[in-house]
Amino acid sequence: MSQTRRSVLGVLLLLPVLGTGAFSGEAGAAGDYAQYARSVLASLPGNSRARPDFEAYFDKLASSYRQSNGRKGLIASDMMREAARAQAADMMFAGKSRHTSRQGHSFGQRFDAYAQADLIYKARGENAASDRKKGPADLSKAKGLFDLWLDSSGHRRNLMKRDYEFVSTGVIQRGDELWAVQIFWSKPVPAGSNPLIIGQ
Repeated sequence: MSQTRRSVLGVLLLLPVLGTGAFSGEAGAAGDYAQYARSVLASLPGNSRARPDFEAYFDKLASSYRQSNGRKGLIASDMMREAARAQAADMMFAGKSRHTSRQGHSFGQRFDAYAQADLIYKARGENAASDRKKGPADLSKAKGLFDLWLDSSGHRRNLMKRDYEFVSTGVIQRGDELWAVQIFWSKPVPAGSNPLIIGQ
């Protein structure tokens, strides 16, 4: 793994129902994150850029894999696109895959910054990975990066959660490197409706 300089990281969050749909009630930190995310994306160095083509490719790969394994497909959404891109860029700046921004924003705070405040998302999760080996940053490299998630039981399990209905992927390329973050979430319900949490 050190030869290829690949890193992979994933998290699954199936949430208890909270009154506001927030992870910990830190609405201020969540609100601050959107501004921080835009500043991260505005400060990309000249040799790096967002890859909307790869983002669409990753969204399709995730949906197709689920469908081929007995789960419903995912709807590609732009709702979390900026959040996913910003975290991919933040990982690039940090030099490692992670679920916390360099300023300490958790996944929950990052998600809440882009979620609709009066709705609850009972299931949401994130996979993150990078491929820093030499070679062209093409679709083959993107597919290899996605396969890292499939080769990891935790990431694959995260991808396959039955409650998920939507996906947003963010991909940043820097030279030969690809940094990717994929965010999943369930169909939202109105706050106060107290939905049951569905398991595996």
